[in-house]
Amino acid sequence: MILTLLLLLTVLFLAIEAQKYFKIPSPISLIFLSYLFYYSFPNLVFFSEETFANLVLFLIPILIASDALQLKLDDLKKNGLSLFYLAVVAVSLSIIAGIIVANTLFIEYGLGVGAIIALFAMVLATDPVSVVSVFSSFKVPHKLKILAEGESLFNDATALIIFSFVALPMINGVEITGLDIAAVSLKVIILSVIIGLGVGFIGIILMRLTQDAMSELVLILFTAYLSFEIAEHFHVAGLLSVIVAIITLNHITEKSLKETDRRIRKSRRIIDKTNRSRKIFSSRFMSGITYKLKTDITSVEQHKQNLNYIAVLALLANAFLFISMASIVDLSSLLKYQSEILWMFLVTTIIRALMMAKFAFVSNKYQKMTNVSFRWWSVLLFAGIKGGLSIVMLQMLPSGFAHKELFSAIVVGIILLSTFLYALTLVVIILKNKKVFEEEYNLEHH
Repeated sequence: MILTLLLLLTVLFLAIEAQKYFKIPSPISLIFLSYLFYYSFPNLVFFSEETFANLVLFLIPILIASDALQLKLDDLKKNGLSLFYLAVVAVSLSIIAGIIVANTLFIEYGLGVGAIIALFAMVLATDPVSVVSVFSSFKVPHKLKILAEGESLFNDATALIIFSFVALPMINGVEITGLDIAAVSLKVIILSVIIGLGVGFIGIILMRLTQDAMSELVLILFTAYLSFEIAEHFHVAGLLSVIVAIITLNHITEKSLKETDRRIRKSRRIIDKTNRSRKIFSSRFMSGITYKLKTDITSVEQHKQNLNYIAVLALLANAFLFISMASIVDLSSLLKYQSEILWMFLVTTIIRALMMAKFAFVSNKYQKMTNVSFRWWSVLLFAGIKGGLSIVMLQMLPSGFAHKELFSAIVVGIILLSTFLYALTLVVIILKNKKVFEEEYNLEHH
């Protein structure tokens, strides 16, 4: 186990350095190094398939919390309609398109509608960690960043709800109508949001009881896992509850930090004014101002540090996922179904391209939605990198599911292809339009 941990930390360190110095997105390095190290040490014991399933479920709240902390409530309000279209309407339309295409693509396998929905939900779920990783290395317009990262995060919630409450029951023989889907989805979303809000406020109450930085870090993780566990206990969307809880917690924390920042500026003005004038304040007064200034600055810096710690934990979780995925992937299975994998990758890419084009057309027609240029469309298209949640859903398939080998090969193959091809293409697009993106970024901040 110690050797496995050392290997994991080595992979993570190299991936972070590769992103820092060579602008290589960390998911690419993580996958490449994970497979390289795994096959370099074939006698080293990693994870069994059963262990891997539990590991993935354990890590998901960390991954989601890290991404949710990047989103601000004000940004969500301003771009709410656009994000709803991208994460709900586009995903739903994509799955409908998938059902139509799959009747030709997988005709020889005789897949039922439930199985097709499950497959497309798995391969349409994007990886927010990968998207955040790519954008963290470049200066891109804030609105574009919000659209890409927000779509990746909420897209996951939509895909998981469709998979868990529509596809799985249909695979198990339950008949579901359109009215049933609407009713179940509404119930799941409402309950998940209520749980997330409740746990988020509990996290805030607990956080106000302590001023310790490490306690704050623990409470962020506690909030994520508590919301996930409660939601799963009541058989609703744990992932959506985590998103809502963390955004609630972060929003109220950010408001408090803005007030702290205001006090810092006020204290600095008093100190500067005192230094420039001949007026002399009492040493006790100045000591109090200085002490409060140091305390406020420390609290702001500690919060920023905690966000960095959560980001590192998310990278560590991703490293766990990729290196453990390497240990359970059967290369012969990928080769066996290479044709199906390639066709599925091509079809899902075309569907995503059409959905992003439709979004660009619709959004440019309405003032309340964000205008999307061709450059932005291309970024949104290749921001559809797949990752950990697809593996989670794969492990949720019934044990006796007849097409599990096929689905496993397709999902893993799509993850590998999208991580390398999408991420690299995304980097190339951003670099090619670097000057324009920086100009758009500067306009937003002036």
